[in-house]
Amino acid sequence: MKRTLLATLLATLLAAGIALPASAASINYNSNLQNGVPVAGVINQGAGNESNPVGAEYYSFFANAGDSVTVIGDRLDGAFDMSFWLFRGLFTDTSAFAGGAGSGFDSGDAGYIAFADDNDPANIPGPFGDPRWVFNAPASDFYTIAVTNFLSDTNTPPPYDFELVARGIQNVPEPASLALLGLGLVGLGMMRRK
Repeated sequence: MKRTLLATLLATLLAAGIALPASAASINYNSNLQNGVPVAGVINQGAGNESNPVGAEYYSFFANAGDSVTVIGDRLDGAFDMSFWLFRGLFTDTSAFAGGAGSGFDSGDAGYIAFADDNDPANIPGPFGDPRWVFNAPASDFYTIAVTNFLSDTNTPPPYDFELVARGIQNVPEPASLALLGLGLVGLGMMRRK
């Protein structure tokens, strides 16, 4: 009885055009960007998904408050119309976007900084420009870049290749590097004592 009632209610909501909240998709970061080091990426997201957090490719970097940061995207396939969203913070799933429904990126999302598309001339022949954004970091924090697919040529389906680089950011040392540095300092201190 309860299943029938629930199925009837669900069918009524869908027939009335009332959308149910989408479940959140996990976000996996491809890499932590290093200052001035280009990173190659691949996106499988179809055209017309410039605001869709599902299928976007995610990257992170660290910047100190007041740092002037430049993020540049270059498409490596002429048919790809690359765009990206820039946010302050790191995210575990897409529920953080579009009021927690995970249905799309927009300027009202927590940590929103910018949307970039066609800010630079095309780096390779094709009908689209490439995204670039320059901003002053509002806080010492991690930042997220979500690469999306705007109006790519649908005659050339994904996957598409692209390159992403951030300049003016801080390189955050790995824990192993910090441990090695600490051991070196301890060794120097012990040698000085002798």
